[in-house]
Amino acid sequence: MKTRPTASAIVLLLAVSALGSATSALAFTTLSGGKALVAKDHLISKKDLFKITYKDPIISTLVDPTCAGANASSLQILTSNGAKPAVALPCANWQANGSGTTYTYKSPLGGVGGIRVIKYKAGLLKAKIQGSDYSTDPVVGPVIWVETRLTIGTEQYCGRWEAPPSDIKKNVINNVKFKGPTTVCQEICGNSVTETGEACDDGNLVDGDGCDTNCTVTACGNGIETAGETCDDGNLVNGDGCSDLCQLEVCGDGILSAGEDCDDGNTVGGDCCDALCGFEANGSACDDDANLCTDDVCDGAGACQHVNNTDPCNDANGCTANDSCLDGSCGGNYLSPWVNEFDYDSNDGGLNNDRDEFVELAGPAGLDLSGYQIISVEGAGGGCLTPGLINAGDAHFIATIPGGNVLGDDTGTGIGFFVVCFSNTSTHVSDCDVTLPGAAADSNLKNGHLTNADGFSCPDGILVLDDLGGYVDAIGYEGIVANTGTYGGYFHVNAPYSAERDEGWLEQVSIYKNSSSLARAGSASEWTDPSEEGALVCSGQIGLFCQTHTDTPGTINPGQSMTCGSPCMAFLDESEGLLD
Repeated sequence: MKTRPTASAIVLLLAVSALGSATSALAFTTLSGGKALVAKDHLISKKDLFKITYKDPIISTLVDPTCAGANASSLQILTSNGAKPAVALPCANWQANGSGTTYTYKSPLGGVGGIRVIKYKAGLLKAKIQGSDYSTDPVVGPVIWVETRLTIGTEQYCGRWEAPPSDIKKNVINNVKFKGPTTVCQEICGNSVTETGEACDDGNLVDGDGCDTNCTVTACGNGIETAGETCDDGNLVNGDGCSDLCQLEVCGDGILSAGEDCDDGNTVGGDCCDALCGFEANGSACDDDANLCTDDVCDGAGACQHVNNTDPCNDANGCTANDSCLDGSCGGNYLSPWVNEFDYDSNDGGLNNDRDEFVELAGPAGLDLSGYQIISVEGAGGGCLTPGLINAGDAHFIATIPGGNVLGDDTGTGIGFFVVCFSNTSTHVSDCDVTLPGAAADSNLKNGHLTNADGFSCPDGILVLDDLGGYVDAIGYEGIVANTGTYGGYFHVNAPYSAERDEGWLEQVSIYKNSSSLARAGSASEWTDPSEEGALVCSGQIGLFCQTHTDTPGTINPGQSMTCGSPCMAFLDESEGLLD
C-alpha cells in the first residue's frame, strides 16, 4: 500500500497551466447527470483504478480539445480529504470522430497521470485512470464528497458526488463507490484550487503565509489582520480609522481621520494643531520664523501665518536710522548728511578775491545726493559796509547737485565725503566732486563783513536742502542769520548758533567740524577756525603772523573719528545681538 497524501482536497485536472499548478478561476458548468464513480486502490499499483461516467444533456456544444482546436484541456479530482494537482492532457492524444460530434482521449499506457481514456460527446462524459503510471493515486476513503472537473478551453464541467443526492455504495480506504445523481460543485477557500472570486488558494486556512483564509494574497488591505498590522479594514483608504499601512489611526500620526480637525504628525501644541488634533484659535502664537518683521499667528484653520508688521527693528546697519519693518524686511533711512567743512573767505593776493571756496558734505556711504541744494543765504540784509541788494533770509544763489552723485565709503567705516565747489571761486580747490555755477565772480559764499572785524554782526549762512526741499543743515557764520525771508527760518529750526568765523584771508584755511557725531553740528563749539590757533593779533587781520592750517576737503577732519560701519561687517549697528 502506498502512502496517501493528507491535503484538504485531491485534484486531477486538464489545465493550461503546468502540471501541479492551480488553475485560473472558471465558471462551472454543473453536471447533475452523474451515473457512477469508482475508485479502487490495490496493493499492486498497476491495478489502481478510477472511473467516472456522466450522462447529462447539458453537455451539448462541444469545445475542440485537439491540436487543431488549440484548446488546452485538463482533468482534476477533489475530495473532502484533499486535493490532487491538475493534470494537463496533451492535445495530440485527442482525436475527433464524426466531424466533431465525439472527442476521445487515448493513452494506452496511461501516459501523464495514468489517464488512459476520456470520452467527450454530446450528453456523455466518461474517464478512466489506471495503472502504475497514475501519479496521483485513486481517491482514498472514507470521504464525504468527491468532485471531478474537466476543463477544455474556457469550459469547465464539474459534478459533485455527495449524499444526498448521490448514493454511496462503498466508502472505505481502498474502495469508494458513488451512484448518481450529482450536484453543484462548491468553490471553497482552502481546497488548493483558485476558483471564482479567489486571488489564491494554498490549500489551508492559515493567515499570514502568503494566502490568507479569505483566499486573498497576504497584504495590507485584504481584510485579514496579519503580522505587523494593527488593523486591516479591507481597503487602502486613509481617514477611516485604519491607515493605508494597516495601522490604527490616532491623533499625531499625520493622517487626517474622522473626528480630527487636523493632524500634523505630532501631539504638540503651539503649531496651530493642538494635542487633540483640533484647530488652535485664530491669532494664537505659532512657530517663529525668526523674522522680527512678521507676526507668527494661527489662522484658525490649522495654518501658521507669518503676517508682515511695522514694528521698530534694527537692520544691523549703523548708517541708517529710525529702522522699522516694511513688507517683511527691516530697513531704515540713511542718516542725514551734514556740512562737515567749508571755506568762505580766502586770498590769493588781492582784496575780495576768494578762490578757495567749497562746502564739504559728509554722510553714510550709499546716500544719493542727487537733487540736493546748496544755498548761500544773506544773513542781515543791507549794511555791514556792503550795500544790501539781497534781503535778509533770501538767497545769493542756489546750486543743485546733479544726478548720479552717491556717497562712497571714503573712510572704510561707512562714511563718505562730497565736496561742492563753485565756478570762479574754487579754482584752488583740488578735490572738488562737482563744480556748480556760482552767481559771483569774486565771492559766492559771502563773508559777513568785509574785514571780518570784531564788533560787527553781519552774518551770512550756508543752507542744505534735500531733493524734496526738506531741511538738512544750516550754518550761520559771523552772527546768526535773521529769522526772516525765504530761508532765514531754516537757521532757527534747531537752537540757532554762529559757527567760528574766518579771522584772516589765509589761503586754503577752512572752518571744520571737530566733533565725531554723525549729524549736523548743534553748537559753535563743534567748529574750529584754524586761523584762531595762533597769536591774538590774528583778530586784527595781520595774517602774516597767523598760524596756517591746510584745509581737508574730501577727507576726515583733525580730531574726528567717524564710524557707522565696518570694512568687514556691513555697517553694523552698535546694538543688541551682535554677539548673540
